[in-house]
Amino acid sequence: MAEQEVGPGGLGGGGTWGATTDKKRAYTKLANPLFKNFTLISSQTNITTSGWVAMDAKSVEILWSIVDPSNSRVCSPVTIANAVLFVGSTYKQGPIYAIDAKNGRILWSYETSATVYDGMSVSNGCIYVGNGYKVNVKAFVQTYSSDTSLFAFCVT
Repeated sequence: MAEQEVGPGGLGGGGTWGATTDKKRAYTKLANPLFKNFTLISSQTNITTSGWVAMDAKSVEILWSIVDPSNSRVCSPVTIANAVLFVGSTYKQGPIYAIDAKNGRILWSYETSATVYDGMSVSNGCIYVGNGYKVNVKAFVQTYSSDTSLFAFCVT
């Protein structure tokens, strides 16, 4: 069995809560709520925020890793469909991203207006994602938003 460290651990950190695979690659988030300094292996970029990583499913060689463009400390679980990785961010504006699973390039983004902690569902050409509360992660205080939403994005 192979093993690969891809980012920092810690309280709520690492790749917990939602890895996925397309049978060729494994994908996970890199949560970093304590702002630990670490290096993205594939790009040799030093970061103190969160991001995402892809590994070869057999060798666990890191193929690519990217930083969350919103510089959040925590990001949502990952979902894969049709060679696109769908992810969300806990940044206050709730950005979600579609990432090319082969190279880590961000293809599309959208701001939901509240943090996104949950993974996305995919069905019949649509992705579904909910937001619903804003969290002061620094103080670990949940401040629920009255504008909870379920978003559906469909390819037609």
